[in-house]
Amino acid sequence: MKYRGTPAAVATAMSYSPSVVSQQLTLVESEVGAPLLEREGRGVRLTPQAEILVARTEKALRELERAETEIAASLREVSGTLRVAAFQTAMLALIPAALTWLREHRPRLRVEATRAEPDTSLPGLLTRDFDLVIDETFPCHPRPARASDS
Repeated sequence: MKYRGTPAAVATAMSYSPSVVSQQLTLVESEVGAPLLEREGRGVRLTPQAEILVARTEKALRELERAETEIAASLREVSGTLRVAAFQTAMLALIPAALTWLREHRPRLRVEATRAEPDTSLPGLLTRDFDLVIDETFPCHPRPARASDS
């Protein structure tokens, strides 16, 4: 009504019936505890209390819109903590390049890298101490299967 002048104009603009707008206005007035409209000629104008409500509502709606935008962005971005274990050679050869790539392409992802031999780090996958373990196997020397591997 601040810009449209009458409840009927607001109803038309919002595709509501004038009675729905009037009922909602009455409800908000009872919740606020003050009248929100004053007659002015053939139209109405907002009371000082309504001006306060409009200003606060506009701020609240802007904040809600910002929150929705941030939430949508957080759903598209990879974030959180990735816990990686690697033996020393892999740590020196692979991790620096991987961290550089991740910093550029997944800046919200935090990486915790731990130097550990496969014998101690692989069980960490089962206990969820690590999300990724870099291991090595050689065709001529396969790792013997443990009872927990089968």
